[in-house]
Amino acid sequence: MFEYQLIRSKRRKTLSLQVKYGQVTVRAPYYVTSAFIDTFINEKSAWLRAKIAEQQCLSAPLNYRQDAGILLLGEPATLNISIAKQASVTVSDELSADNGVVRQLNIALSERVNTRLKDPTAKAEQIKKQLERYFKQQAQELIFERLEVICQQTSLTPTKIKIRQYRSRWGSCNNRGEVSFNYLLMMTPLFVIDYVIVHELCHLVHLNHSKCFWQLVAQHSPNYKIAKQWLSDHQVKLHWQKPS
Repeated sequence: MFEYQLIRSKRRKTLSLQVKYGQVTVRAPYYVTSAFIDTFINEKSAWLRAKIAEQQCLSAPLNYRQDAGILLLGEPATLNISIAKQASVTVSDELSADNGVVRQLNIALSERVNTRLKDPTAKAEQIKKQLERYFKQQAQELIFERLEVICQQTSLTPTKIKIRQYRSRWGSCNNRGEVSFNYLLMMTPLFVIDYVIVHELCHLVHLNHSKCFWQLVAQHSPNYKIAKQWLSDHQVKLHWQKPS
């Protein structure tokens, strides 16, 4: 049985479960018995285990080692490190012990390169390099694909497009009509990527963050505030950390 915090309310009519920072919270009406709550928790045990494991994975710092947690299109994934004749990065979905799905980023280091990696930090650096190349390649494909769709929808077209890494921004637009996007957007869900694209395209009309700018953003991305909140909630995990 999971340990949980119980919050009762006179106004509540149904049971609800919440997992935050690995802590389970049950919200229940006053008339629901403790025995019924325990049964409810037991029925949801597989979901609870998966949710707790997911949050533990995301709360750990990315150390570029086996089983380290990372975000991929907004979903948790773990690193699976191996040695092969050729370097590669692939994605696979594995079945967990409780029949849940665990996404893995499989990083294969080449045998030739691996022989030169004398300590764990050097190996972590190489893993980071391969991940960076993979994320940039995937971002170029996905962002250009979404840009084509969104440019047609908005009738806004940049003069030039770049995919790069920024330290503290997700995209940019200049007065020449050139837009750039951070390839670490591959860590975020598709609806967030679409919002960032809309955001930068709207700067082609308003090169500021005025009321008119945000009205244009809302016109093309009605739920943009949800995307902004997602970025705020997950900002700690949305960057590369220095290998150690």
